[in-house]
Amino acid sequence: MAQILSQDEIDALLTGLDEVAPTVSPEAAVVETTAEAQRYDFESTTLLGRIKFPGIDAINDQFNRSIRATLGSHLRLVVDSSIAPTEVIPFKEFLKRVPVPSNLHVLRFDPLRGHVLLVVDSRIVFTIVEIFLGSNTVGKARVEGREFTSIEQRLVRRIINALLFDLEKAWKNIQPVKIHYVRSEINPQFAKIAQNDEAVVVSKFKLEIEEVQGSLTVCIPLNTLQTIKSKLQSTFQWDEAVDPDWVKSLLRNLKDTSVEMVVPLGKARITGSELKELGVGDVIVLDTNFDSLFPVLIQGLPRLEGRLGVYKGSRSVEIVRKLKTEED
Repeated sequence: MAQILSQDEIDALLTGLDEVAPTVSPEAAVVETTAEAQRYDFESTTLLGRIKFPGIDAINDQFNRSIRATLGSHLRLVVDSSIAPTEVIPFKEFLKRVPVPSNLHVLRFDPLRGHVLLVVDSRIVFTIVEIFLGSNTVGKARVEGREFTSIEQRLVRRIINALLFDLEKAWKNIQPVKIHYVRSEINPQFAKIAQNDEAVVVSKFKLEIEEVQGSLTVCIPLNTLQTIKSKLQSTFQWDEAVDPDWVKSLLRNLKDTSVEMVVPLGKARITGSELKELGVGDVIVLDTNFDSLFPVLIQGLPRLEGRLGVYKGSRSVEIVRKLKTEED
């Protein structure tokens, strides 16, 4: 005989049914998964990869040499540094690569608009602190789950100030900038210098101190570089320093260089039969007047204008004015 359930047992069963999660059909699961998918813009990613900045490469090359010299002099150690290829990627992609915690420094490059981010690997930070404090076990400090103390931040700030001076010097030949320190952060989410989909130029420098390997990264929004984009995309760069003796020698040689100067008196158009009939004593009428200004050609190019005349018994031309050129 079947057992009859009491009212309390029936209420308990109904309560248990309410607590059971609803069953999801395979079709519904596929719909939910599809709804979470995000659109990937292949065209935008391809265009970003084609952007090249030879000027940035020149800046990075000079800054890389300064990094080795600056860190080596401060730490009294041999520091090796190399440059990774410059990338132009979305800012959200850059944030994914930044580990937590990281030593992030928000900067401003006057007169450029916006902010710039300098990221120092935590392993490099703790190694610098250990060396400054005289530790004999460089690179043994625990990195994961640690935050930087005020003393550690102050020690690292000394190195950062020296590196910013080098970075400012590296920019001098392309676009003189004045770097201002804004603030420091540990979490990349609190150092958002651009929108997630905004393109940024990422320059990464791989460092090696003793046996510790890390990196130093400079992230600049592409919008910040728009006003000087033509300079950064040019392959021609000025020399870092100009020798004054070389300049004097160049000017002296230029002044002693001979150039050809020609003053065309005018032009005339005749036929072949008229040319055939010309004889000694015939006069050809030119298209100019004696009182008009005549062009003075220097190396075949019109540079001056003057009037014809006689000076000390010799035919001469009196310079009246200088002609403007495209260079002027």
